[in-house]
Amino acid sequence: MMSQDQLSEQSEAVQILEGQVLNITLLASEWKSSAGGLSTLNRELAIHLAQVKNVRVSLLVPEGACNDEDKREASSFGISILDAKKCVGVERLLWLSNPPQDHKIDVIVGHGVKLGCQVQLIKRQAQFQNCKWVHVVHTAPEHLSKFKDYSNPISRGEEKHWDEVDLCKCADLVVPVGPRLAKAYHSYLQECKKDEDFFELIPGLFEREFGDLPAKQKPKDESEDFIVLLCGRGDEEDFELKGYNTAVKAFADQRLKGKHYSLRFVGSPEGKQDEVRERLLKYGITNEQLTVREFVKSRERMKELFCEVDMVIMPSKSEGFGLVALEGLSAGLPILVGNNSGFARAMKSIPNGKYIIVGESGDPAKWAEAIEDVQDRHGVVLKESEMLKEHYSKKFCWQKQCEELVARLWKMVCGKVSPVV
Repeated sequence: MMSQDQLSEQSEAVQILEGQVLNITLLASEWKSSAGGLSTLNRELAIHLAQVKNVRVSLLVPEGACNDEDKREASSFGISILDAKKCVGVERLLWLSNPPQDHKIDVIVGHGVKLGCQVQLIKRQAQFQNCKWVHVVHTAPEHLSKFKDYSNPISRGEEKHWDEVDLCKCADLVVPVGPRLAKAYHSYLQECKKDEDFFELIPGLFEREFGDLPAKQKPKDESEDFIVLLCGRGDEEDFELKGYNTAVKAFADQRLKGKHYSLRFVGSPEGKQDEVRERLLKYGITNEQLTVREFVKSRERMKELFCEVDMVIMPSKSEGFGLVALEGLSAGLPILVGNNSGFARAMKSIPNGKYIIVGESGDPAKWAEAIEDVQDRHGVVLKESEMLKEHYSKKFCWQKQCEELVARLWKMVCGKVSPVV
């Protein structure tokens, strides 16, 4: 909760002198969401920052990553998409290290190691050396490594951890996504960073994309098929991390097996649906209960998918935040999530939010019990989901958070509260 002095300072900060503009550039791999949640959050952040008065937002992407349609859509939100020119023999995302030389940057926003390491090279260039660096963190690599299915996950997790921490040390402002990461990075950086060097961002609802869907959700009775959506990427290394094994084992439980419950897994690599399906079937789910589709890259297709299903589950063993659960909530769907996620921690601060959290998130029997309960009370749970959505939107609002963030950025750029009229 902001103090009265902070609120007063924020109010002053938005009263910028006419014609004075804060130029914010975000590093990105794309405009759409084909690469997953980071792209989704980055686009939404850019859109809401662009709505703040006296702010000019640009998205810097590798040359060829966005087509004319992407650029027109971005422009409709007041966002300019800039191409970082191709560098032969250099990894694609490193092209972002060279913004157009005539581009004005007051604040540059990077995301994690993949879309943040470039900032240190950008700031070595004379025309950009005074811009402020905002580093957004989406994961805690050491937490994730405990559940990764590849060679030497712990040592690789530690290496990724220190890369992330060292980038945070260099940044002017660290922006953890959600309360779980905020707590972790405050701990990692307490020796060199103060509280004012952090800005915790809790994503708001995706009202623009999914806000009109709740009216389309209809209660199901016990005689109708009840479709549960498990959405993510079916990469082998993340199978345990994302709880895919837990989910399918739940459908092998006697509460759900052989009844009207079905699981729709959407996240297979392209052309690998049969392989993913065979792996999932080994956990005891019946052939009739399981549908496997490839990862959804289109937001329109995601919207259609939410209209097909009756609830969304996110059984991850560890999750920095968990956008798919927030997307499900935005669509008005009943959701169930594991307790070890940033989204779960945010929901605990919402009235009745704790009831969508499966406490023993690694126990398939608990998931089966929770899914059965949602189906039994489906009409009531749909109404409860609408109430949860309303409470969430009031507490975690994109517009308010972006205005607060911009106020912080003006202070960083000007060295004081921004000039007032």
